[in-house]
Order: sequence, then C-alpha cells, then structure tokens
Amino acid sequence: MGAVTYGDVLTGAAAEEELVPFGAEQAHKAFALALGLQLLVDSLTGADGFGAVLLVARPEGDPVPALRELADGVRLPGDS
Repeated sequence: MGAVTYGDVLTGAAAEEELVPFGAEQAHKAFALALGLQLLVDSLTGADGFGAVLLVARPEGDPVPALRELADGVRLPGDS
C-alpha cells in the first residue's frame, strides 16, 4: 500500500517520487508486521494452500468487562 498507486504514476496523475509506502521513514514497521502475518498464515495453511486455525481463550481472561468499567458509560463498538 502506498501514498499513490503505480497506475497513477503510469497515467501521469502522480510523480514517481510520490510512490512511497505509507509511514515514510517508519514504513519498515508496517512491512515487518505484514511479513510476519504472511509467514504465520503460510505456516498454518500447509502446502495445498488450505488450513484452519482454532483460537481458544479462557473466559476469565476476557478484557472487555474491565474496559467497560474504564470507559464509564462511553458507548463502545458492539453496544446496541
């Protein structure tokens, strides 16, 4: 993902110098996160490209009640 698309550069709508990733000098952090996520997904899917992951968490580890207490009446995502 960049500030402009390569198509914009090809059509003349943007200069080639504008074709930089979001984050400018901090873009390596986003790249590292994306690369790590891709490696995790690849390691779980196997050679045929299909896979499934089951994530199990203990109910007592739920952070939402403490977050609601801190929010003190503020509407949070998922509230009706």
